[in-house]
Amino acid sequence: MISPIEKDYEEPTDAADYDISVGEVMTQEYVHVTEGTSVGEAIKKFRDYTPEDPEKSTIYYTYVVDDEKHLKGVCSLRKMLNTSPEKPISEIMETELLSFHVDADAEEAAVDVSEIHFPAVPVTDNEGRLIGIVRSERLIEVVQETVTEDLLKLQGMDLPETTDFTEIETKRSTLMLDAPIHKILRIRIPWLVVALIGGFLAGGVIGIFEETLETVVLLAIFIPVIMDMGGNVGTQSSTIFVRGVVLGHIDKTNVWKRVIKEAITGLLIGILIGGIAALGAYLWMQRTDLAIVVFGSMIGTSIVAALVGFVIPWILYLAGQDPAAASNPLITTIKDVSGLLIYFGLASLLMAELL
Repeated sequence: MISPIEKDYEEPTDAADYDISVGEVMTQEYVHVTEGTSVGEAIKKFRDYTPEDPEKSTIYYTYVVDDEKHLKGVCSLRKMLNTSPEKPISEIMETELLSFHVDADAEEAAVDVSEIHFPAVPVTDNEGRLIGIVRSERLIEVVQETVTEDLLKLQGMDLPETTDFTEIETKRSTLMLDAPIHKILRIRIPWLVVALIGGFLAGGVIGIFEETLETVVLLAIFIPVIMDMGGNVGTQSSTIFVRGVVLGHIDKTNVWKRVIKEAITGLLIGILIGGIAALGAYLWMQRTDLAIVVFGSMIGTSIVAALVGFVIPWILYLAGQDPAAASNPLITTIKDVSGLLIYFGLASLLMAELL
């Protein structure tokens, strides 16, 4: 006997602002039959089936269940069309198949489906009963939406809880343009205040080395170069961290290995980019000591920026805070202050004869 399509699981309408489970993005637009169903009957069910939402349906496969709706297998429409109509579908179905529990994390599920080629995966309850399917495309969208949200927050845009990211890929370019001004300010101001405080701290560091700066005015020319490089490296590192956490590539078992690798990457970036900057400084100013200061500062700043780009989000994550919302302003503050300390500290040591 062919089982009817059941709709006893309420499908949520919004799954954007918290940890998303597979059940929250699954659909019940699918075809399933019992083990005793013949191939001909299963094909007829395909022909008679009209999905309520064609965009959420997957008509390439039928899912095979027992009388209590426990998932037993899956069979493609193509395979059924090439099989005798009288044959039981249980004889041609695939029994080794990927399925997700209804409470499984959708982002982790997205990693699993990226390794297979099925357009949809069945979803089961605690007893292994089929309660829906989740489209692979929708799982990938969940990751894209989450990464987009985190990257926006990473830039200090702490978005309201009511923001709908279901269509974020098409709306993100207009989100900050169409919102009322007071909402834009509420989104952008809080963590920019943190960055402002960091700017005052950086200014304080420059004030400490005011005498050094007045003696060797050339040092002022390269302050933006040092600070911008630290900012770029820090932003790259924090973006890599956020994406890695979202996709499950970074966790407690490997985070420090990743931190060490990122520090080495920062060192190499500092050597390569610092070498170019030092060469430019020498050709421009004809000062070997200044070129050495620029070179050393670029290396030190790149290492610090790479480290804080990973460590600060991780500390916030362990503390139960949103690493995406607070990371960038904090990273900017730390790398600016440390970069200036490294720069003027090296200048004070290596250019002492001019001070």
